[in-house]
Amino acid sequence: MPTYEYKHIQTFIKPCITEVVEVFHSMNASDLTHCPYCGFPVSKQISKLNKIKSERDTLSDKNISSKGFTKYVKAGDGKYEKVAGSDDAPKTLDRSVMQANMKASGMDEE
Repeated sequence: MPTYEYKHIQTFIKPCITEVVEVFHSMNASDLTHCPYCGFPVSKQISKLNKIKSERDTLSDKNISSKGFTKYVKAGDGKYEKVAGSDDAPKTLDRSVMQANMKASGMDEE
């Protein structure tokens, strides 16, 4: 069921806790003319719609870069190319080179 906002018409009288009251009712129901809590006159307000971000927006290259992350895509045979991220991040990654570097530094020990 949608949420509708109704504003009290007489703003000098504070009958409810807030000036704007949120009410759930079906789209087929007629608009309220009086507040369901205090009985004072109200008018229906046009509310700002919430934009729901999709996973596509969240994981976009632009958004990833703006959050400080780097994104690589597989270019084939253990190689990866940068598609998003800062300029100081490597443009390519090679898995075999990374494994050799780890062995040389002693980080590959089990």
